[in-house]
Amino acid sequence: MKKTVAVFLALVMCLTLLPLTALAAEAPAEEAEEAEQVEMVAIVAKVPAGWEDPCLWAWADDGTNAFEAWPGEEMDPMEGEEGLYYCYVPAFVQNVIVNANKGTMQTDAIAVEAGETAWITVEQTITAETSAEALTETEIPEYVKKIKVHAYVPLAWESVNLWAWADPDGTNAFDTWPGLALKEEDRGWFTGKIPAWANRIIVSGNEGEDDEKTEDVTIEPEELWITVYNDLTYDVAYEDPDKAVEDVTVHAQVPEDWADPCCWAWSAPDGTNAFDAWPGEALTAEDGGWYTIQVPGWINSVIINANEGSVQTSDLAVEPGSELWITVTDAENAQVAYEAP
Repeated sequence: MKKTVAVFLALVMCLTLLPLTALAAEAPAEEAEEAEQVEMVAIVAKVPAGWEDPCLWAWADDGTNAFEAWPGEEMDPMEGEEGLYYCYVPAFVQNVIVNANKGTMQTDAIAVEAGETAWITVEQTITAETSAEALTETEIPEYVKKIKVHAYVPLAWESVNLWAWADPDGTNAFDTWPGLALKEEDRGWFTGKIPAWANRIIVSGNEGEDDEKTEDVTIEPEELWITVYNDLTYDVAYEDPDKAVEDVTVHAQVPEDWADPCCWAWSAPDGTNAFDAWPGEALTAEDGGWYTIQVPGWINSVIINANEGSVQTSDLAVEPGSELWITVTDAENAQVAYEAP
């Protein structure tokens, strides 16, 4: 009898502990998910008339950029507020530039408080003022993580639209068909943003005509490039097809007083940077007084710098996909060659 009671009590204790064990197992996963989330804060800007498609460029004092390429993230209009736009940035941001008209109009660098909402008024003279007080009583829409979709479509399409939704619950990203009108960007691509929770899209042409659209396309929550052919078949890539090329080697020779040389590299005129923050990546010393580094093959502009970025060459135009030898005499003089000197 005592054995039976003991076994029974042991089973009860085990069952009682099961939920605690489950909670303990779930906690690390929840903590990991929270750790992956980046705190975002809003920047709101009032721009002058004539500033079309305003964008925000943002960075921290240590040179870390919030976005990959100039002119930065396109700002969203505040509903019912003419000339007022907002954009979310990582909480580490301490400096911003408001720009428009494809980056041809811009303010000077504007200091903002890291982790706090900033309200910016841009004047016609492109000066700007920041304020701790809201510029409107309209609430800033909540942050929704978005991804960029780039579409290359048949030339006969006079317009390009993107429809997006979540499967299987059927939540639509846009109110009415054919959805978001994509904007034409460089190299013939059309671009727009959708919520990262969408996992299905349809690309359509000519205002969503039935015979000018793709089938339902399953996507991952990452920036993507979709090429639509004349027969409406398509290819989806998660790396820019125009930049999917092999890395190339940059060799550099610098003056003796240039300590810890680095390479900054990008693609002009679209402004896509090869590295996250200035002064770029450190070069590795090789025999014969040369330094080397591997860079993406799509870059077409380079700066060699040193002494923590305080001394640098001018912008050096280079041929994409080519191995380079750069001889730096001083900050004003640098020679680029495509064969070893």
